[in-house]
Amino acid sequence: MVTFLYENDLREMKLIILSSPLHEVTLKILCEKYGVRRQILRKKLMDLFDMSLLENIPARYEVWEKEQTETDQSIEHAFGASLITRQIPLLTEDEMNSIIQQTNDKISAGYDKIPAISEGMTMIREVLSS
Repeated sequence: MVTFLYENDLREMKLIILSSPLHEVTLKILCEKYGVRRQILRKKLMDLFDMSLLENIPARYEVWEKEQTETDQSIEHAFGASLITRQIPLLTEDEMNSIIQQTNDKISAGYDKIPAISEGMTMIREVLSS
């Protein structure tokens, strides 16, 4: 019987990709930004992405980082929305838009911006951990 490569369990190969020095640095940055443990983020990446996308995570992060400006004070910037929805798509656009909308609603209702952003980051962390 013939077995095809795509039928095999590729977790070991994905883990090898994610353990490269460039990936380790990028994962550390993402874990610190979103407050997620490295094992949880690795598992999420391995479950969601194919090996091609996994290999390009450091480059995708660098592209996003170069696009960022220091003067941007938006909620999207604080959450790194384009990073985790487009560059490294860990959340769907709908999930991120919902979190941004809830955060903006809290701020509009008179809630202080910093605690509202903190609660939004908690929502992002919950999605990443699920």
